[in-house]
Amino acid sequence: MGTGGGVPGVILALIRPDLRVELSESVGKRARAVADIVRGLGLTVPVHEGAAQPLVAARGSGPDRFDTLVVRAVAPLARLLGWFEPLRAAYGRLLVVKGPRWEEEKAEARHRGLAKAVSIRRVAGWPIRGSDNESVLLEIRARSPA
Repeated sequence: MGTGGGVPGVILALIRPDLRVELSESVGKRARAVADIVRGLGLTVPVHEGAAQPLVAARGSGPDRFDTLVVRAVAPLARLLGWFEPLRAAYGRLLVVKGPRWEEEKAEARHRGLAKAVSIRRVAGWPIRGSDNESVLLEIRARSPA
């Protein structure tokens, strides 16, 4: 969701050719630039021009359902959860790359009631060069029914 100039989707496609990777970019100019990068690398990775939500919704819960959505630097966590809450059955998990404010964003999502149906856990972290802060990878999954 959001190509990020090809990071991490193109890199995933390069190092994990066993994965089916698709990219979605709502900004046409960026989508076309990443499509050129993909073609130049000889990859067969679709680059969808448009928002990710309709693409995810169109796959539904069938055999072409997305297992994982990867999100990097697209929006605050509460906004992401709001966008993808109605589509929770159409994907397995969200992997979200967040910066140093991730804990504040998580608290805001909880405060708004957007974290009730999902579990949010930090699965990795790495230092941000030149600062005392870190970026993290969050895994967001639907909670199992009680």
